[in-house]
Amino acid sequence: MNWKSMASSLATELQESGDLTTKRLIEAVSSTPRHLFVPRYFQNAGGAPTLWQERTETDGDDWLRPIYSNLTLVTALDQAEQVTGGWHGTPTSSSTQPSLTCRMIEALDIQSDDHVLDGGLGTGYQAALIATQLSRGNQMSACDLSGTSEASERLKQLGLNIGVVPADATTHNFNRTFDKAIFSFGLPRVTPTIRSAMAPGGRLIANVFGPLSAAMVLLEAHEDGSLSGPFLEDGGAFMPARHEDETAVQSAEVAPGSQGYTDIPVSIFDDYHFKFWLAAHLPGVDLQYGVEEGQSMRRLVMPDGRWCEVVYNDDKANEPRFHGQGEPEVWETLRWAWQWWTEHDMPRWERFGLTVTDTEHRLWYEAPSGESWALR
Repeated sequence: MNWKSMASSLATELQESGDLTTKRLIEAVSSTPRHLFVPRYFQNAGGAPTLWQERTETDGDDWLRPIYSNLTLVTALDQAEQVTGGWHGTPTSSSTQPSLTCRMIEALDIQSDDHVLDGGLGTGYQAALIATQLSRGNQMSACDLSGTSEASERLKQLGLNIGVVPADATTHNFNRTFDKAIFSFGLPRVTPTIRSAMAPGGRLIANVFGPLSAAMVLLEAHEDGSLSGPFLEDGGAFMPARHEDETAVQSAEVAPGSQGYTDIPVSIFDDYHFKFWLAAHLPGVDLQYGVEEGQSMRRLVMPDGRWCEVVYNDDKANEPRFHGQGEPEVWETLRWAWQWWTEHDMPRWERFGLTVTDTEHRLWYEAPSGESWALR
């Protein structure tokens, strides 16, 4: 098994694409056996529903080559059902695309004496890349809700004895602070325990505002306990956060709402930057695609049951129709978000930033002192 040449080739590929630039991380990617951390994964074989084909070491190069390619590897399926030729199920865990992992690590500017938190241990590969850059193993902590014993054992095989905790990183009290923190799962919001775990002057990188659309934010910790920083130009999608207590959302009283006509185009529901802007103001919203009476439909559904939908006439002879249910109205937020976004020349997510305090999350435009919104 010539994995070392494959790892070296992966590092070269990431350097050429501009995703990997620092010497220490280049050395880490070149010398870390990713296959040790991904003994089993699932490849997308297409179809509807998606057919997932299991890959293990017994598959030889068909297993090894994707591991040392710039690919996200699905490592777990929810409600997995074995069928002819593979599996059906919903991906719930993965080994992150190496280019994205490297960009996030480099954005943190990790120093050898830093204390680092990996909030989503997963397979352990990301933790290995970070730990090799630190002076001592006790400078790093990592946690996850599942798979921690396997990941910890793989790290130990490489001589990396970091502190691994089987816990929910969004609520766990670490009883220490960190100079750098990385979260490789989607965070709807930055929780109080995450905020309190950051040392003044520290940096945190995370993907926030999913599941509709999310963007990468780089936050700096301040002496007053707040976090603030810009969203980065590079995006990156992650599995949503899993929690120890998945409490059901209280359903709202779904009263009849507005209806009428709109000029909001159907294409806007495929724009990542608009969906990021909308998701910030509609936490947890889900976008559904469908057909209603032979016409294209886009529906926004909130966790508490409130919703609105827009139906588009394929012949374009009439304006799109909208209607919704529930208070406060999802439609009014959609209408306002579309109006503001178009009036400001449809800004990309990197023109926004976020400030997190003990009382609120505040999204700002262009600068912390500029136009801003307290998020629900």
